[in-house]
Amino acid sequence: MKRTYRIISKAALPALLLLFAGLPFSVFAKDKDKSKTPKISYEVDIDYPLFDSEPMLNAQLAQIVQQELQTFNKEFFAAETPAYSQVFEFDIENGSLYEDTVYISFLLKIYRFTGGAHGETTLIPITYSKQTKKLLSLEELVKPTRKDWLSVLSAEAQKQLSTQVKKRELTSTDDWITQGTEPKQENFAVFKLEKNQVRFVFNQYQVAPYSSGMPEIVVPLTLFK
Repeated sequence: MKRTYRIISKAALPALLLLFAGLPFSVFAKDKDKSKTPKISYEVDIDYPLFDSEPMLNAQLAQIVQQELQTFNKEFFAAETPAYSQVFEFDIENGSLYEDTVYISFLLKIYRFTGGAHGETTLIPITYSKQTKKLLSLEELVKPTRKDWLSVLSAEAQKQLSTQVKKRELTSTDDWITQGTEPKQENFAVFKLEKNQVRFVFNQYQVAPYSSGMPEIVVPLTLFK
């Protein structure tokens, strides 16, 4: 059974202690000089699934969230007092979830705003084996039988993204797409298992400008065989 853990906070207090899945997390907000304005405050919204039958997965998710939260804390405390009052944001949510008898797979979406023109969105792939109780890499998931599987995946990604450009569904260039889909595992690190296929999502700026968001492709599992 899947449950959802959710915490929403908005504060400009010295410290706020949050608990996620039984593990302690610290989120801090600051006022660099209470005698002066402007100030920096924060908003935190964390929402991710928990699984009654998979405590090991819950523990690994909690650790990931804690690490991301600690990174946000460091950025928050390192920020200089702005010229005007500013609210930093840290949001975690999950997309659609796939589950079968062996795997649980979804993406954690993390939005972080710590000043500047716009925030940053990153995705963390969560593909969990119910058998080994571990999070899997792409290679561990697809178990490729062909040695050139990365080259084949790269070619398929370039083909699909180029088609999206031709259909005006995506704004990009051939060079940008080619560079971002080179046959390297790091270029295909964000993935999600679906029924008989794998969905890949490319990070902001990886294959297209920021305005194009995070392009996606879908490939059948047979591609790796």
